[in-house]
Amino acid sequence: MCGKAGVLPDLTSTFSYWRKQKDDALKSGDWDTLSLSLNHMNGALELDYRVPTDDDLWKGQKDDYIVWKCNSCTTTEKKTINKGEDNEYIKEVEVPTCSELHEIKIFEENCSDIVAFLTESKTRKMWECPKCNHVSSVKSRETQLRKYPRPHYRVCIYTEPERPLTGLMRRRGSYPKLMRVWGRNYSLELERQLAVYRIEYIKQNGHDMEDSGYKDKGD
Repeated sequence: MCGKAGVLPDLTSTFSYWRKQKDDALKSGDWDTLSLSLNHMNGALELDYRVPTDDDLWKGQKDDYIVWKCNSCTTTEKKTINKGEDNEYIKEVEVPTCSELHEIKIFEENCSDIVAFLTESKTRKMWECPKCNHVSSVKSRETQLRKYPRPHYRVCIYTEPERPLTGLMRRRGSYPKLMRVWGRNYSLELERQLAVYRIEYIKQNGHDMEDSGYKDKGD
């Protein structure tokens, strides 16, 4: 949903107000206010920009991924030498081509008599490098675990940790730590969505959003 005539409304003040409430709640350990503030921040965003709560989607988007190395071709990558020093510079290096699983073609082929005898199998799984088309055995593949650049956004958040029955349990044990982690993850996703929202707002209006002095109705 958008504002009047499909134009995105300025939500800076609303979002900023609840961001301040969220920050204060994180510092003080006021978990009820933390939850309330984050959900109000999310609600301030237009529907298409909101962060959905989805446990399965969150778990399915990991912080790392696996690539397969091809030993028959290379790719040019830029590497920073002497990072942080006065003589820092960028150097191009040749490294084995790495491909993600969704880029790779995997298939079965019939084994030669010798291979069939040695492996006791008539077929074997093979994979084809998407760059050079070299075919190799899946069993002999070399893999590497890579991390997504930080921060890695998932455009969703997992369910809020279950609230303990007593106030003592809400102040001690694992609950405070779980709430801090959940709150920070939720906040990062919301800030990212606000950035996306701002880009579209500027496109529509020709200028950035301005603070219109939002105040909580209870003040």
